[in-house]
Amino acid sequence: MKKVLFSLVILFGMNSMFAGTANLFTYNAGKVTKALVNAEALDRYVSKAVVSLDQMNPYANPVMATFRAESSNMMDDEPALGIPSFIWGFVLGWVGILIVYLVTEDNEETKKALWGCVASTLLWVGCYFLFFAAAATTYY
Repeated sequence: MKKVLFSLVILFGMNSMFAGTANLFTYNAGKVTKALVNAEALDRYVSKAVVSLDQMNPYANPVMATFRAESSNMMDDEPALGIPSFIWGFVLGWVGILIVYLVTEDNEETKKALWGCVASTLLWVGCYFLFFAAAATTYY
């Protein structure tokens, strides 16, 4: 009887561990569809004009301007994995800088992570000197 009860408790306990209503993987279907339509229009324009994206002037071509605006709006204010870049550098040091660089590929975000690493290093050095200064004054 104990085995049956234990099995039922485990079975019903496992049911509560699934994330049925999590909002982690939700997205705005309208924004995605609009971005894909703009990408397809840009692809058609590039294939007809026989030019590369590097050769195009984004301000002279309305399709390119719309695509650039859409793609920049999708990634605005998105820190690496939802954590601010300064915190990555402050907590993880050079590993945090590397993560921010690889995930965001943005120089400004990488600089923020670098400043976080510098702040953390200065804090540790300051604590180190304070500790030994306190130890020296109590010893003598």
